[in-house]
Amino acid sequence: MKSKIVFKIGAILCLICFYFVILMGIFALGEHSLRLWSPDSDLTRSFGDFQPLFSYIDLNFYQQPELYTDPSFVQLSFISTTCMLLFMLLFLWFMRKLLNNIYEDSLFSYENVSIVFKLGLTIIVTGSAYTYTDGLLLSKALAALTVSNAQISLSNLSYVDTITGGIVLLLISWALKIAVHAVEENSQTI
Repeated sequence: MKSKIVFKIGAILCLICFYFVILMGIFALGEHSLRLWSPDSDLTRSFGDFQPLFSYIDLNFYQQPELYTDPSFVQLSFISTTCMLLFMLLFLWFMRKLLNNIYEDSLFSYENVSIVFKLGLTIIVTGSAYTYTDGLLLSKALAALTVSNAQISLSNLSYVDTITGGIVLLLISWALKIAVHAVEENSQTI
């Protein structure tokens, strides 16, 4: 029973992270909204230069490029940030439920089958949307770089990883459903 406390602690940490992501998301989406709908306001200028988030690299320009003030780039960053936040929130919520169910009951329940299935769908849909839009942002930012004697190109196929991960979770949920059914049959025959 003492080893099950790890699942309870994990569920609590997921819940704490969930609320932290909500708080950070409000600020991130608020900044993007201000940059889109009132880019010349004092409140928008108080945020400083626009620094979009890229997941793979840290890209710092010495002077802010014109690309970062382009409304279509800010819209793409808004979409990417929204997808990232939605992915993180759904993932943390479902993980909290799964860990809590394992702590209270066990892994082998039909509710956990549903949760693992939803986790797989979350990773496929929102995870892939986030990694795809993030790759688009990164490729646009890299195009703004002036590099002499070289060419930078980015293949935006990283979203295939999230699709593969989501499919693996869907397969695990299917296998878990078979295992839950076998456990229930076994408990009824004894």
